Amino acid sequence: MIPTGNEGEMRDAAAGLGRVLDGLEGPVLIVSTKVGRGMYSLGEALAERLGSRLPCIHTAIEDHLPARAVQEDLRRYKFISNHCKILLTLVYKVPFFYWRKYIRESALGSGGLGQLRELIQSSGTKTVLCVSHRPAFWVSKLKRQERLPFKLWGLLGEYGKNLGWQYIFWDQVDGFMSPVAREDIGISLPSHVDLVAIGLPARLAYGELAGTQGEANDVLLTCGLWGQGPFLRLVWEIRQALPDARLHVVCGENQRAQRWLRRVFPHDPALQVHGVVDSLVPLLRTSRAIITKPGISTLIEAHAAQRKIFLVPGMPVAEANNARYALQHFGAEWFTADNLRRTYARATPMTGEQE
Repeated sequence: MIPTGNEGEMRDAAAGLGRVLDGLEGPVLIVSTKVGRGMYSLGEALAERLGSRLPCIHTAIEDHLPARAVQEDLRRYKFISNHCKILLTLVYKVPFFYWRKYIRESALGSGGLGQLRELIQSSGTKTVLCVSHRPAFWVSKLKRQERLPFKLWGLLGEYGKNLGWQYIFWDQVDGFMSPVAREDIGISLPSHVDLVAIGLPARLAYGELAGTQGEANDVLLTCGLWGQGPFLRLVWEIRQALPDARLHVVCGENQRAQRWLRRVFPHDPALQVHGVVDSLVPLLRTSRAIITKPGISTLIEAHAAQRKIFLVPGMPVAEANNARYALQHFGAEWFTADNLRRTYARATPMTGEQE
């Protein structure tokens, strides 16, 4: 079987999430973000679990922000992460960037957040659950300045410190869910905030794959919604390790990578190149292993499906934290051609389990 770390801790974390969801007052509004796909996928997974308990709506914060905020929170971040990754290290580690935003928005009114206020009020929302510091910042600002009466919970959607959480309006937050221990969150939570340890959820369809084994020679390669990975090099190395494998490559929004792969491997019938896909479920169903950068939703989904995870380097800080956690708790390994070859050589034809 794929190693999964301390099973007792994992059961306790899953129970922690259940206790929080059972204790929420509905209707519940889940607010995530479109930065990448990870936080939005977490929001979808939470909505699945809440849907059988309480009235629930899931939305992305970018659909309710003024244009200036979308430019700063989404478009500028995407440009930096695609073209200037070194700058992300500064953003993640130097307080100035989040502090400047906090001070600026503290001095401004809630203008531009009218759509969000209207959604909360028209739906009768009693609890707002924010997945990621981005929606938590804007929702806590709105609650503070409009004196809205809902309960506000935040959820840390990664396995380590994110400086952005330090600079939200914590006086408006009632509870905080974290998949890592208090000492690993890296910020001081106010005494009134209820901290609960949880396991980050995947959508239910991924857990349903856990009893399946995949095809003997199928491999899945993906590098997130934005397709941030060295696809050509990785495909060459996978081909060297498993020349007869059927390889599914999900390039996401990286159309350049799609064109290059089709140009360099025009006559490879076992290479299937995809752009943006609605779900990895069909591809994980047939694949014995996944090669991925450590984006949060892909890690959680692959682990829920009990597929072997091979990691390639991702974004600095946040995805480095995710990688470290997956290596320790999900049985992940760093990708090399030799590691991949050994794993497929050890898989038994009938069960796919490791000897």
